[in-house]
This record gives sequence, structure tokens and C-alpha cells, in this order.
Amino acid sequence: MNNSIKDKHYWLKLLPVIIWHFAYLIICNMFDKYTRVYCDLLFYAGIACYFFLLRDWSFLLWCKELKKGKVFWLPVFLTILGMALMFGISIGIKYLFPNINDGMAVLGVNSWATLIAFAFVTVLLPPISEEIFYRKAIIAFDSKLIILFSVIVSILLYASEHSLMPIGFFQACLWGIPFCISYIKTKNIYVCMTAHFFCNLVINGMTVIITAIKLSI
Repeated sequence: MNNSIKDKHYWLKLLPVIIWHFAYLIICNMFDKYTRVYCDLLFYAGIACYFFLLRDWSFLLWCKELKKGKVFWLPVFLTILGMALMFGISIGIKYLFPNINDGMAVLGVNSWATLIAFAFVTVLLPPISEEIFYRKAIIAFDSKLIILFSVIVSILLYASEHSLMPIGFFQACLWGIPFCISYIKTKNIYVCMTAHFFCNLVINGMTVIITAIKLSI
């Protein structure tokens, strides 16, 4: 069922997780790079568990979607292409302003415990937590104007989670656009989750593997 801002359950569902979001923004920078990873783990896990208990997603339904063939995988592929484009643009922006702090979190890994936490917060949990919260829970379909407004809110909140510095914030806004478009077009959050997972796997998965090898030596 699509969200409607006229439904009181829409607001009741959002309120706790929005408070959780802003609490995270307040405390996340209080940690050094080795303990920040645990703060992020708690943040993402809290969102995933919250919406799981509300039955807004499940691994079983996700697995069923993966078996739907072209009707599912084509929009996944197109979403990945859109994300690749936006990521390329964001890299270009960073290249133009190399000396400006983008405010993106730096997560340190110095043990197997921090590596496991790092893998969860950079590869496994964001596709679930970010898509369920910033896309499915926020975007409402009452009208074209409401869709636009809720998408803007979605992108701004999503960006603020990644950085509060101007360049980093703008970069993250770009990353949120393909996922919002994908969700609006398909109304299938598992398309967004799957595309998000593959993007994270490509970008961060190699870091996890290389760090695991270094820790094993």
C-alpha cells in the first residue's frame, strides 16, 4: 500500500525514526574513527529492526522478488546505471574542489570486530535501512506535488546522514536521486535495496576483502 500523508499512521511511523535520525547526527561525530563504526552499526541496525517489526520488509519477500526475472532485474540494472552516473558526477565535483573537506565519515578498522562492523555498515545494512526509511517510509503518493515534496525531504534527510558539509551534502543528494526515481517508477523497494546492495558491494566490498587479508597476515 502506498504512503499517504493524510494517514495518521504515516506520521506515527515516521516520528520515532526521524528522532533516531537526528539523535544520530548529534552524537555520531563524538566518536573516533574506530568507535564511530559501532555507532553507525547501531543506527542502521535500529532502523532495520524497527521496520522489520512493522513488517515493512523481510528477507523472505526480498528473495521472492529476486526470482522474478527481467521484470525485476531490468529496473535494478537501470538504477545501478543511474547511481554510477551520479557517483561519477560526485567524484568530478570532489576533483574540482580537492582541498575542501566533504565531511564524509572516516571509519577505521583495527580488529576483526571493527571489520565485521565495517562490513555491515558499508555493505549489508545501508541497502535495507536507507531504502526502507528514506525511500519507502517517506515518499508519499497523494499527488504529484506531494511526491515531489516528499522526495525532496527524502533526499535532504538521506544527504544529512552522510555529511553536513556543503560539498559532501550535495554529493549525497546526487546519490539519492536514482533511488528515489526507481522507487517512484516501480513502487518496489526491493528493486532499490538490490541496486543499493550491488553498488555498496562494488564500492566497499573490495575494501572489506583487502582489510580481511591484512588482518590475517
